[in-house]
Amino acid sequence: MTKNNSSDDISSCGKTHSFSEIPRKSGTGFASRTGKHDETTARRWLFIMPQVWTWWVWLVTACLLLVGLMGMPEAFLAALLLSIAQSVLFFARERALRAFPVQLRLAYTLLLIICFFLPIRWLFWLPAVGTFALVIFGYCLMARMLSLLPWNRTEPITADLVRRTFLSRPRPLDRADSVSSASCGVGLCSIEAQVEPGTSQGRNNSGRSLKHRVLTGPA
Repeated sequence: MTKNNSSDDISSCGKTHSFSEIPRKSGTGFASRTGKHDETTARRWLFIMPQVWTWWVWLVTACLLLVGLMGMPEAFLAALLLSIAQSVLFFARERALRAFPVQLRLAYTLLLIICFFLPIRWLFWLPAVGTFALVIFGYCLMARMLSLLPWNRTEPITADLVRRTFLSRPRPLDRADSVSSASCGVGLCSIEAQVEPGTSQGRNNSGRSLKHRVLTGPA
């Protein structure tokens, strides 16, 4: 097996890659590493990731929403401000609204703004439950919904795509397997980590050719 050059499987943050380019860029070494990684993560149900700083941000946000629902409305404002800060930080880093980490945080912030109106504050249960699902089980419903937008996918909407989008198990990416650079971190809220690739395309490329477009960045 030929050893890959590190420049072949590491790209700059915010750069868009087609999943179908991953095997070509990364070679067979990537496929063999991924096969071993998939075997170990297939049985994983909990995704506690204290080594990733964004995991802590999402955990604090979820706790603030829970505190707000328990009778301290000031916590809702704190969660909203934290989400706005995240959005600004990632936009300043990515320099593009279409970068997936930016899309995710803007959509999440918009949801919190909608829930902030007093008559419908009970809707805060939605982002609270969803955020705890992310930090505990690794399931990010917001990222999966955003992956279906036209600019985030390269395949048409089909029943199989919808099934894979919402029913596939999260697959955490380690630094060896991720197409992101080390400075991007390793996150669960990328399309690559959340949505299972198509089987027909995967068989043609050692089971690792993915049809979605990767917009790199941490969760």
